Amino acid sequence: MQLVNQSSNPQEQIIDLKVYWTIVMKSKWKIVGFAFFTTLLVAIFVAGLTPIYRSTASLLIKANTENTVSIDTVYSLDTSRKEYFLTQFEILKSRAVAEQVIDKLDLAYHKEFMSDGKVGLLSQLKSTIKSFLPIEDVRTHEEDVFDARRAKVQLIGAFQKRLIISPIRKTQLVNISFEATDPRLAALVANTVAEIYITQEMSGQLNSTKKAADWLRNRLDELRFNLEASITDLQAYRIKENLIDIKSKGVRSIASDELESLTESYLKAKKARFEAETIYLFVSKVEGNDIDSLMSLPEISNHPLIKEIKRVEIEAQKNLSEMSFRYGKKHPKLIAARAQLTGVKQQLTLQANKLVKGIAKGLKAAKDNERRFAQELRKEKQKFQTVTNKEQGYLKLKREVDANRNLYETFLTRYKEMAITTDLEVQQARIIDAAEIPLIPAKPNKKLLVILAFVASFGFAVVLTFVLDALNDSFRTAQEVESKLGMRLLGLLPLIKLKRKQQLPMHAYFDSKNKGFAEAIRTLRTGFVLSHLDNDHKVVVVTSSIPGEGKTTTSLNIAFAMAQMEKTLLIEADMRRPSFTRILNLPPYQAGLSNLISGTEKLDDLIIRDDKSGLDVLPAGFIPPNPLELLSNSKFDALMLVLKDKYDRIIIDSPPTQAVSDALVLAKQADSVIYVVRSESTKQAVVKKGLSRLLEIDAKIDGIVLNRVNIKKGGKEGYQGYYDYYGYGQENQPESKPS
Repeated sequence: MQLVNQSSNPQEQIIDLKVYWTIVMKSKWKIVGFAFFTTLLVAIFVAGLTPIYRSTASLLIKANTENTVSIDTVYSLDTSRKEYFLTQFEILKSRAVAEQVIDKLDLAYHKEFMSDGKVGLLSQLKSTIKSFLPIEDVRTHEEDVFDARRAKVQLIGAFQKRLIISPIRKTQLVNISFEATDPRLAALVANTVAEIYITQEMSGQLNSTKKAADWLRNRLDELRFNLEASITDLQAYRIKENLIDIKSKGVRSIASDELESLTESYLKAKKARFEAETIYLFVSKVEGNDIDSLMSLPEISNHPLIKEIKRVEIEAQKNLSEMSFRYGKKHPKLIAARAQLTGVKQQLTLQANKLVKGIAKGLKAAKDNERRFAQELRKEKQKFQTVTNKEQGYLKLKREVDANRNLYETFLTRYKEMAITTDLEVQQARIIDAAEIPLIPAKPNKKLLVILAFVASFGFAVVLTFVLDALNDSFRTAQEVESKLGMRLLGLLPLIKLKRKQQLPMHAYFDSKNKGFAEAIRTLRTGFVLSHLDNDHKVVVVTSSIPGEGKTTTSLNIAFAMAQMEKTLLIEADMRRPSFTRILNLPPYQAGLSNLISGTEKLDDLIIRDDKSGLDVLPAGFIPPNPLELLSNSKFDALMLVLKDKYDRIIIDSPPTQAVSDALVLAKQADSVIYVVRSESTKQAVVKKGLSRLLEIDAKIDGIVLNRVNIKKGGKEGYQGYYDYYGYGQENQPESKPS
C-alpha cells in the first residue's frame, strides 16, 4: 500500500469558497475577540492623542492689476499666465514667508514649537551650559551663530510641515491652512501668513525705472511750490482765527474735551439730584418717629454713628436680658438696665431725625449743583459750535497741505531712490475670509481611527486564521485522512468533554450518557468485522504515531465491543509505559505479559476477567529493561499460538511506532493493524512516517481511526456525511443491540 500525496488529487486544486467560510466560522469568536481587544487598545491610545486644530484663511490672488493713479500701472507685469499663480503658491510656502511669520509672532519661544521635536533644543542646551561654565570657555561666537542658524532652520521646517497651501481649482482663490494644538495659534498664523504675503507682494512691486525718475524730476518743482503755498495759507488762517492745533486731535480738541467733561459732570449732578429726591420722598412719607422705616434706608442705617448706636443698643438689650434672669422686676440693677436701653433708643431716634434733616439739605444742594452745571454746559455748547465752524475751514486747508506734502514727499523719495514707493503700490492679493478660531479639531479623527482599527484588526485576524489553517498540517476531516494517506477510514471516535485532569471512565462504552461514543465504537467494530468475513483476522494490533493519541482507549473500547460478540482477549503490549493497572484499578506490582514471557508466571494466573463486559485482559506486568527483546523472543510467538486457540479475537495495545520499534515486531504477529490518529493534533508528516515504517515490513494495515473528533464541528469540518451515515451525531438515539 502506498501513501497518497495531496497534490495527486486534481479536485483539491479547485477553490472552494465554502471551505474558507468554514475556516472563518470555526474561529469567529477568536477573530471577533482579537478585533475587539485591538480596537479597545487603539481607542485607549487614540483617546490620549493631542487634538490638532486647523484654521484656514481664503486669499484672492488677482491676475490683473487694477487701475490706480500710480505710474506703476504703466509698467505692471503680465500675471495672466498659469505659471504666475503656481509661483505665488510656492511663495506662500517659501522659507522667506515662514521666517517673517516666525519673527513677527515670536514663535521660537512659543510653547507649541518649544515642545515640537528639536526646535528650541539648542538654545535650551546653550543656556544650561552657560549656567555652569563661562560662555567664552565653552563655545566660540561662530559656533553660537551656527547653532542659532541651525535652530532657525529646524524651526522653519517644523513651521512648513504645519502649513498647508491648497489652491482652489479654476479660481484665483487659495486656502492657507495651519495646524496646531492651540486653536488660537492656528488662526493667528494662517492670517499672518496671508498678511505677510500681501505685504511682501506689495513691496516686491516697488521697481524703479529711469522713465519714472525723469517724469518725477519734472514734477518736483511744481509740487514744492504748491506745498509751500498751501502751508502759508494754513498758517495765515490759523493766526487770523486764533486757533490752536493739538497734534493728532485737531483745533477743536480743547473745546471738545471741555464739553465732554461738563456733560459728564452735569449727568452726575442730575443723577445725584434724582437720588436725593428719591430718598427725600421716602423720608417725607415716614410718619412721626417711625424709626424702623428710617432704618430701612441704607443712607441712614449705614451711617457710622447709627451703626455705633445700634451696637450700643444691642449690648444694652443683651444686658437687660441677663438682668431679667438674675433679678426681680423692682431690682435697682434691672431698672437701671431698662433706663439705659430707653436712653439708647432715644439717642437713635434723635440721630436718625438729624440725618433726615440732612437729607433735605442735600436735596437742595443737589438741585443747585445741577442748575449750575446746566448753565455752564449751554455756554460751552455755543463755544464749541463756533470752534467747529472755524475748524471746517482749517481742515480744508490742512487736507490740502497734507495732500501736497504727501505727494511731494512721495515723488521726492522716488526720485532719490529711483524706485516706486508706497503711493504707487498696487495690491495684487487680498484676504477674502480671515481664519477663525476652530472649535472642532481637524485630526485625529478618533471615530474613524477606531473604525479603521476594527476593520484592519478584523481583516488581519481573518488572514491570520487562513495562514494558521494553512500551516496546520494535522488531520481534521475524514477526507484529509483518505486523500493524504490513501488509506481507508475505519471510523471516527467523537470527543468526550471531561473536566480538567479527569480521565475517561473505563466503562464509558456502557454508559448511557455516551451513546454517541458507544455507537461510534460499534460502527468501527461492524466495519472491521464486515471487511474480514472471508478472512480470519484474530490478532489485531492497535497502534499510533506518538503517545497521547488515544490508542489505549481505542483498543480497550474495541475489545469491549468485540467481547459482546465473541471471546476476546485484550493484551497490553506497551511494557514501557503501561496504563492498564491505573485503568483497571490494579495494584502497581500486578504480574502480566512480561512475567508470562519470562516464565515466572502461568497464563491462567495472569488473565483478569472484566465481569461487566466479559472481556479478558492480560496486563503488561513488570517493566523489563528491554521490552523489545521479550517481544522478539520465541516464547512470545509460542504464546500467541496458544492464545489463538483459546480466543476468537485478540486485541493488542501496542506502543507508538515513532517512539520505539515494539509496534513493528507486534505487527508481524498480527493479522490486522488499526492505526489511531488524534484529530487536529498529530502532524501529517509524523503519521506518514509511522505508516511507512509499518508498510516497510509488510504490515497488514486495516485502516485509520480518527480519534477525539469534535462532533459539534462535524458539519463545519467537512465530515458531516460520516456522522449522518454512521449516526454519530444522534446523541439521544436508543442504544443499538450488539452486532
